[in-house]
Amino acid sequence: MAEALGEGFLQVHIRNTQGLAFHREYQAIIREFERMVSETRERMQGRDMRSPVERWHEALLKAEGLIAETTGLEDDPQFAAQMIVKGIRDRPDTDPLLIKALVNPKAAPPEVTVQDAANLYAQDKGITNKKDSMVRFDRTLRRLTDTLGPLDQMPLKSLRREHGRKLMQVLLGLKKADGSPIALGTAQRDAIIVSALITHGLKEYDLSVEVANPFMRLPWPAEEVQAVNKKLPLPDELIERIGRRLVRGRTEELPLMWRLLKGTGMRLGEIAGLTQDDLVLNDETPHVLVRPNSVRNLKTASSNRSVPLTGDTLEAAKSAVQGVGGGQPIFSRYARGRGADAASAALMKAVRAETQEKKFTVHGLRHRVSDKLRHAGAPEGVRHGFLGHASEAIAESTYGSPRARLEEFSKWAERAGL
Repeated sequence: MAEALGEGFLQVHIRNTQGLAFHREYQAIIREFERMVSETRERMQGRDMRSPVERWHEALLKAEGLIAETTGLEDDPQFAAQMIVKGIRDRPDTDPLLIKALVNPKAAPPEVTVQDAANLYAQDKGITNKKDSMVRFDRTLRRLTDTLGPLDQMPLKSLRREHGRKLMQVLLGLKKADGSPIALGTAQRDAIIVSALITHGLKEYDLSVEVANPFMRLPWPAEEVQAVNKKLPLPDELIERIGRRLVRGRTEELPLMWRLLKGTGMRLGEIAGLTQDDLVLNDETPHVLVRPNSVRNLKTASSNRSVPLTGDTLEAAKSAVQGVGGGQPIFSRYARGRGADAASAALMKAVRAETQEKKFTVHGLRHRVSDKLRHAGAPEGVRHGFLGHASEAIAESTYGSPRARLEEFSKWAERAGL
């Protein structure tokens, strides 16, 4: 089970610590754990995830192979197929689709379903090769199944706008472990994935002309609170208090991660997955190479960048690489599947020990870097490139080569006091 999931345990931060709220949240986590184990066990036991179309095509290939293996009947494949059917029809393990493929290979194939679209999308986008991505994709498909029913029984041609609106309502009704509704942005991300896989399926199965994607441009409700007010930059005084608390803790890696986050604005997943080769400390402009490596991939193509190391951030980087061999992960405790989630939970525990303000989170360090660059007068292109938002094309046209961008970022980092 641990090998299939890519992790040895389920670690979840429990927000409520006493009373009925604690027991309610704890039971919700246990239910989620049992569901995750049950579904993983089904996959391990060989539950057939193929769509009807995939099963039909495989049955045709198997039928052709059986006919080709017969001797003396090469000139009469139809008679050969009849003989094969007589020999296997009564076997309990014979696939009915194989019988159909032998008797009537020119029969119309099953209709293309949403499961076909999902399988093709996962294959073409490389999702099936990444455990973390597949876990998230499976979760989205479960929510789509809650909306449409079994995906291998829903033809793409049958999709209607009502299905899109129903998915939106299902997603808006989801709850977190503590009973609170999930964020609107989280619901919208699931809908975006569904829309993308349906668009891909319609295109690849030549259905784009006759079927409209019902999951596009859904009428989401307006948020009551603007996103800019949801998470606040962490004040310097609070950052220092949290840093001191982490130093007093038992995990040596967390204080270093905190200092790197504070000075680079990198995503926690980017920090947790760093290797020794990603830190270029002897360069004229010391920096971090944020790039895919043996530990993790990146969120987007624009996330691939060089981030300068200055001041205390540079000292933290030097401490982090001590005793780490070439190519090895710097934060080995968190260099695993869901490792960034574990680091986030540990850091958030320290944050909540110092403040109960829910708008203050670990991600607030990233907002802080953005604000400091803005206050120093850095152009929008610098801020976005520094944080991994800007597209490569825009960054290159504005700031030239990667080296020129790094030097530009370093100049503004020093001005901002990072």
